[in-house]
Amino acid sequence: MLQIDNLQAGDIVIFIGTCNTVEPDVMGFIIDDHAGWPDDEQAVLIQFFGKHDIDPLHYYHRELDDFLEKGEIRIQHG
Repeated sequence: MLQIDNLQAGDIVIFIGTCNTVEPDVMGFIIDDHAGWPDDEQAVLIQFFGKHDIDPLHYYHRELDDFLEKGEIRIQHG
């Protein structure tokens, strides 16, 4: 079981490491649960703001769980 199985819209994800997708110390909001999109894996859409205001990015739960285990993200449940 992943550590982040309870993610939902309104949660905040802070990227504090050197994840490949965004610069460190960037905050994003989970705006949608994308379970089953485009396949059966659990996933979410994260919207970034400020200078990182781009289209929402798709992250699988397993990706976020890996980031969490490496200490590259923090999650604040809304």
